[in-house]
Formats: sequence, C-alpha cells, structure tokens
Amino acid sequence: MLNFSKVIALALTSLSFYTASIPTFLKPTSAGEPIIDRNCHRHERTQAVFQKIPPQNQARILLTSPFKVNNQKYALQLLKFPNSTGVLCLWKPNARLPQRLKFLSMIQDKVIEKIERDASHPGTYIVTVRGEKAEDILTRAYRLNLTNPNQPKRLLFSHYIASYTGTPTIMLENLEGLLLYSLR
Repeated sequence: MLNFSKVIALALTSLSFYTASIPTFLKPTSAGEPIIDRNCHRHERTQAVFQKIPPQNQARILLTSPFKVNNQKYALQLLKFPNSTGVLCLWKPNARLPQRLKFLSMIQDKVIEKIERDASHPGTYIVTVRGEKAEDILTRAYRLNLTNPNQPKRLLFSHYIASYTGTPTIMLENLEGLLLYSLR
C-alpha cells in the first residue's frame, strides 16, 4: 500500500515531467517537407519561417536528375513555385545542400515547361522555357551544358515564334545559319 510520502513523491515527479515537456509541445511546427526558397535553401517548417518566406516563394521539388561528370556524381534539381516559375539547383558531391545555378538569367525564375537530358552529351540538358506575355516568342529551348558544373553554359537551341498571321513558326539556330519552319 502506498503511504503519503510515496504519493507526494510520485505527484511531484509527474509534475516535473509535465512542466519539462510543455516547451516542447508549445513549439510551433508543421509536419511535411521543409520549405525551399528561391535560393535552393531548405528551412524547417516553423511559424517564423512561414512569416519570413511567403507562400508564393515556397517551392516544391518537381524533378531531380542525377548525372556524372569527371567521375563525380551531381544532381540537377528543378524547383517549381506557385506562379509556375522554376529554379534550377545543383547538388555537388559531398555537399549538404544544393546551390542555385548562377549565370542563367534566361532560364531561372521563368516558366520552365520541360527539361530533359540530352542523350548525345553527358551532363547536358535541353530546357524549354515559356516566353513572357509581352513577347512574340512562345517558347525557347536552351541546351544547358553542365560538364563544368561550376560554370554552367547555356546555348539557345531553338525558339517558337508566334507570327502575325497566327501560324506558329519554329526557328532553329545552328552553326550553318537560321532555318525557318512553318507549322501547318
């Protein structure tokens, strides 16, 4: 049978566990993936982060594509934002976090419609970007060369132009010149 001192000791022990766990329960968190911003940084889901990074600047991972260059493993990651714009990030070997690809202003923060690996060139991708509303160009396709991941290169591969007659025209750029094709 429990005597009075054991009951008091048990009550005080329970109370100490309860008061020690209150700060843990009061910490505001949300379950799910971390919040990813436009610089490819990941943030823990807390109320402070929700206030700092508005929903329109919170991305979700749409694509992760591993590739190998110079016997090193990398991964290209496409982040999509609520306004349909995309950001390309690069995971480098032994890196804890990805980095936003630099020097790609024609691709970054634009509507990326499609990205696919260029099978003929390792570490190279074809990225299709939708044109701005004020432009006559509907889409542009870039060849993104990541054979030197520290200095990515992009080359305009082709663009689709809305002609004034309403017939889309494809312009393919190559070394020989400019070829025009009409889609009918």
